[in-house]
Amino acid sequence: MSFPEHIGRILDAYGVRADTKAALYDLYVSLGDEVLEVFADLAESSPTLDALTPDDTSQIRAAVVERYLKRNHPQWLAGQPTASLWHPRIAEGRASGLAMPLRRVEKPDGILMLGRNAHYGGRQETISFDIVAADLSDAIDIALAAGQQHTTPGSIGETSGTYDATAGIALIWEIQPNVYKPGADRNRTIAKIYRRHRDWHLLTLTAALEWLRGQKCAIYILRGEALAATHEVNPAKPVSQTIVTLHNRTVEQVAHTAGVTLCDTNDDDGLLLLDSVVMNHALRKHVLQSGPSGSIWRVDGNIISCPSSSN
Repeated sequence: MSFPEHIGRILDAYGVRADTKAALYDLYVSLGDEVLEVFADLAESSPTLDALTPDDTSQIRAAVVERYLKRNHPQWLAGQPTASLWHPRIAEGRASGLAMPLRRVEKPDGILMLGRNAHYGGRQETISFDIVAADLSDAIDIALAAGQQHTTPGSIGETSGTYDATAGIALIWEIQPNVYKPGADRNRTIAKIYRRHRDWHLLTLTAALEWLRGQKCAIYILRGEALAATHEVNPAKPVSQTIVTLHNRTVEQVAHTAGVTLCDTNDDDGLLLLDSVVMNHALRKHVLQSGPSGSIWRVDGNIISCPSSSN
C-alpha cells in the first residue's frame, strides 16, 4: 500500500526521504488527511524536506490529537457525533469511524463516548467505550500523556470489543488503560485528573454491557487467562498474573453490580463465536485448539443501569 498517486508524487518531487515517507504513510492510514496538514507545517520550519527523518514525524500525532479535541470536544458536550480520531486501516486514511457521545456522567465529570470502527489498529467492526473528561484542557492533557492511547482521546481508559450486527453477537476483549498510571516523573501532570477518573474500568465496562444489551445480541467477555493469546503478547514480556486477576476481578465486580451472570461457554457457544467475525485470528486459533470454556464467558441476564451515571 502507498499514498494516493497525487500525494506520493508531491512528496517525491520535494525529495522526502523514503523512510520518512513510510513513517508518514503509517500515520496517514491511522489518522487521515490532517497528518498531511501537520506535516506541511513541520516542513515549513525545516531547512530542506530531505532533512526530515522518521523521528521528526513523532510530533505529528500529538499535534493531530490536540487539533482533533479542540475541534470535536465542544460538539460532544452538545451531544453531537463526530468522525473518530483513529481510522479503519481498510480505508487507507480516506475514511474515519464514528465517535458518538451517549450521555454526560457525574462522577467523574465526563462524557460517555461510543466509538464505532474507531480503535487504534483499524480492525473492522470494533466498538469502544470511553469516559472523556468534560473539561477540554483536562481532555487534552490526558490525550497527550504517555500510554497506549487506543481509542477516543481524552479518556484514562476504555472497554473495547467487536460487534457483529449481522450475526447478533458481541465480544468484549479489552479493558485497558489509555494512559500509564502516574508515578515519579511519568504522567505527573495528570495525577489529579487520573485520581478523579480512577473508576474508568468499571464505568466503561458497565456502559458496554448496557449498550450491547440494547442491541439484543449475545454478549461474550474474554477471560483474563486468554488475554495473552488474544493480543499475541510478546513472550519476553508476558501478561502477569496480576493483570489476569485484575481483569477478571473487574468483570466479576461489574457483573455482580449489574445483576448478570457470567456463564462458562460450551461447544454451542464456540460454534456461534467461530461463525461470526468477533474473534481475531489469534483468538480464533486458540479457541479451535482449546475450546471456548477457559477463554470466554457468556453474559446472561438483564443489565441494571450503572448507578453512577446521569441521563
